[in-house]
Amino acid sequence: MNKERLGAFIGDCRRELGLTQRELAEKVHVTDKAVSKWERGLSYPDVTLLEPLAAALGLGVEELMACRRQAVPSGEEDPVKNLLTISDDSLRRERRRSWGRLGAVLALILAAGLVIAYNALYVTETREDTFVLKETVDGVDYLYLRQEGDLLKLRCGDGVDWDAVTLEDQVGDPVVYRVDLRWNRLTLEGTVTACADTGRTILGSMMDVTFEAETAPLFGLPVVYYTTEDYYPDPYAQPAGQSYLCNFRVREETEQPGVYKTLLLVKDCVNGTVADVDGDGENEAVVRTRWPEKPYTVYDCVDGEIVETWPDTVPEEVREALVQIWEQ
Repeated sequence: MNKERLGAFIGDCRRELGLTQRELAEKVHVTDKAVSKWERGLSYPDVTLLEPLAAALGLGVEELMACRRQAVPSGEEDPVKNLLTISDDSLRRERRRSWGRLGAVLALILAAGLVIAYNALYVTETREDTFVLKETVDGVDYLYLRQEGDLLKLRCGDGVDWDAVTLEDQVGDPVVYRVDLRWNRLTLEGTVTACADTGRTILGSMMDVTFEAETAPLFGLPVVYYTTEDYYPDPYAQPAGQSYLCNFRVREETEQPGVYKTLLLVKDCVNGTVADVDGDGENEAVVRTRWPEKPYTVYDCVDGEIVETWPDTVPEEVREALVQIWEQ
């Protein structure tokens, strides 16, 4: 039995009784659209509707299944077989509906999981802190904040005046800012949406320790003196007390004996040295920072101005020169 044969039989019986599709639908408690689909051969009635449908048409279930009012002669369609066909079709529809409901539930669970993961991954906060460095890459301005032993790389939002941000005040103390930011725990990157100077600075406590000064040509000068000085325990080192930070100072001797002029002072670094890292035949000042994301800072003199860059690596001999005693 096919859908078209059954549908035509239902339609004939309905019309014989003088019923509209809506009236038949009301007797069987379905919509008139469902009756229309049956009669057009687009679908089978649900197996649970066979008995009430047959009764509404004045038929027995076997007659409905056989698509004729008389008993089925030998060789005609088997009503039991037809019933199994309809039952199988109903079962397939129910399975599709079940898979659809399951898919919807899984989609909701996945969406909820993504929302939870997203909220756990991103941090939105306001903090008062000092910036470690600032840089512009491909026309984009960035500010860097400490996050325990790492650096947060933060893109400046539209409301942040990058040029107005200063790392230190006139006497060299770090400036404290009130910062609104959103950042990713995984990538340690994010955005600064607001930044305001609190008017406060942080005063550090250092030990008066200075390593012996060394000399080298630098910044177009035949001889400069460079030292690491003012060591103090790194507050973020793990384990605590196993590492120290210092200042790296480059000086030149003035015409007055014993009086020196500071050309470069880099605070809160691990070590510093002088070397030709770019291979141009002239030395640059190289500082090892305490940040794994920005491990080195190179200072050079261009057109009389000291400029800084942050390469990801430096030559091996320079890396060896930047290893501290307690790391050996």
